[in-house]
Amino acid sequence: MMINMYKIIQDTINGPIKIDGIYSDIIDSPYFQRLRYIKQLGLCYLVFPGANHTRFEHSIGTMFMAREISGTLKIDDERLQLAALLHDIGHPPLSHGIEEVFYDLYKTKHEDLTLKIIKGEKPYGDSSIPDILKKYGYDPDEIGKIAIGESKKNSLLSNIISGSIDVDEIDYLRRDAFFCGVTIGNIDYKRIFNTVKIEDNKIVGEEKSITNIESAIITRILMYNSVYFHKTCRIAQKMFGYAYYDSDDRNIDDLKLNDFELINKLLNGKSKNMVKNILKRNLYKTAYSSYYNRDNYSMILNKLNGLNKFDYIMDIIPPLYFGGKERVKNYIEVYYDNKKYKIDEISHMVKSLQEEVEKRKMIISANNNAYSYIKNIV
Repeated sequence: MMINMYKIIQDTINGPIKIDGIYSDIIDSPYFQRLRYIKQLGLCYLVFPGANHTRFEHSIGTMFMAREISGTLKIDDERLQLAALLHDIGHPPLSHGIEEVFYDLYKTKHEDLTLKIIKGEKPYGDSSIPDILKKYGYDPDEIGKIAIGESKKNSLLSNIISGSIDVDEIDYLRRDAFFCGVTIGNIDYKRIFNTVKIEDNKIVGEEKSITNIESAIITRILMYNSVYFHKTCRIAQKMFGYAYYDSDDRNIDDLKLNDFELINKLLNGKSKNMVKNILKRNLYKTAYSSYYNRDNYSMILNKLNGLNKFDYIMDIIPPLYFGGKERVKNYIEVYYDNKKYKIDEISHMVKSLQEEVEKRKMIISANNNAYSYIKNIV
């Protein structure tokens, strides 16, 4: 008699999750195990002490969410769960913390790296993921495209991984809120999954789903305001970005490192003092804050022109790239009074969120060398 062997992963957010076969093989692979050492929120633990959770557990949680929605919507396609499990496998160290810096230097995003690891392409030719997928009869190229939300052939699966209501976001909002100790991430995902349906390869909400979808969208914006765009989190991450820019030993292979390896590398190089200050939480102090407008920004930037660029941080929160329907995700279609609408057409709360996101603050923080100077001239 053949006994089906499986493991139980005790997830803090979702409870026991059963893992076997291909899922176990993927989780045990070196590139997936690397995710244990990449914090989900980068350096945000300097502000929220509990934020030590990792991409490893988030990836498993996203797979669980995919399993949940598959059961509710009767999606009989294991590729959704596999893609959900693998969707973040390419994240560089510190997650989104210095991803802008990596993109500026190497012109690559974590989605690009995810696809390469899943397919075993250079510089990830040592990845065991493609062989694992092929062993179980799956095409690495298609799994990769679904994982990064770019499969045209399987657009429904892509939309569930990365769309208006997606399993990635539902997991990270609930998980991040829990570990940061904030009380705004209580998304009723079971209610959402039970009150949406599939139309034209997209998730569409029934009328009774509207309240819960509104709640999820509002939670997303509040988490950005209170956690992801917290000014001190951004100061720490931008300081680390400065340290990396100033490193005398940086190269594209750094994207393969985990948090500890990159921190240790910089601690042994030219920018070690900056990194030591970050780890001691000796961060730049806020010297100036106001609401953002383009003219004021340009005027102040000119005044700071003579300062060393690493002595101060001029930050716009939310960043200029964060805005529009794609960011707020208020484009999901829902039924109301037997007609289909985009949710911002019928929800005053969701519509007002777009205006709220466009309100930006300009914050200048500085080290001791530049702090007094900035206070006097701005």
